[in-house]
Amino acid sequence: MEQILGLVVLLASAASSQTGMRIIGGSECEPHSQPWQAFLFDAHLTRCGGALIDERWVITAGHCLRGSLTVHLGEHDLHKQNVGEQHCKIVKAIRHPEFEPVTLKNDIMLLRLDPPAILGGTVRAVPMAKECAPIGTQCVVSGWGTTTFPQVNYAYSLQCMHAKIMAKDVCRSTYGTYFSDHQICAGAMEGGIDSCQSLLALDSDHFALVNLQGDSGSPMVCNGVLHGVVSWGSQQCAAKEHPGIYTEICKFREWIEQTMAEN
Repeated sequence: MEQILGLVVLLASAASSQTGMRIIGGSECEPHSQPWQAFLFDAHLTRCGGALIDERWVITAGHCLRGSLTVHLGEHDLHKQNVGEQHCKIVKAIRHPEFEPVTLKNDIMLLRLDPPAILGGTVRAVPMAKECAPIGTQCVVSGWGTTTFPQVNYAYSLQCMHAKIMAKDVCRSTYGTYFSDHQICAGAMEGGIDSCQSLLALDSDHFALVNLQGDSGSPMVCNGVLHGVVSWGSQQCAAKEHPGIYTEICKFREWIEQTMAEN
């Protein structure tokens, strides 16, 4: 599934923003050790990641909504036909009603599948967090984004990395008001290990987002429970003192459950 996508710069006033997650400093996951991992792409082969939370629902980032998406489950190597691989059609995409395309606050979206996924073996749902994870919790982030920066080398085997949840004050001091209480601050302060979004400063008040075609929306799983969805990060991926930003699932649990029940 070879594809080359140019860089797309979106002005801060654009109606939608597209960014790319990159896993830097990780390694290939044990095949199918993340059976909830979803691979999303559209007609232009633009990538995102997601997590299966129910046989009918995948959760991803709000900024991944663009055109008609297709969901692949049970993937590991995108170059190969995987045993148990499933291709699902999305019949409804529901972005959080307070999603902000410029700041990426409330960056979360639910995708309804029809027919539903067949659970078992290499495809399983991940339980969602009922309580927020404490500082210092070790988590796993997985995805098929580029493994190097600034050079772009996309992984075709699912990559995993470990990320530690940090105090929110760390990201407030770095990102200011662009970081909210509904987000997780995670990574390594020494740099070198990260999943992130490119961010290009336009001026003191606005940012433009650069699309490097990655896996935004991929899951952050801590002790077998979904705690975060990859959202954004600094312009320089894996930079020192610039942790990655993840939408915090515990803060959206009520909205998720209500939305699933009503749809």
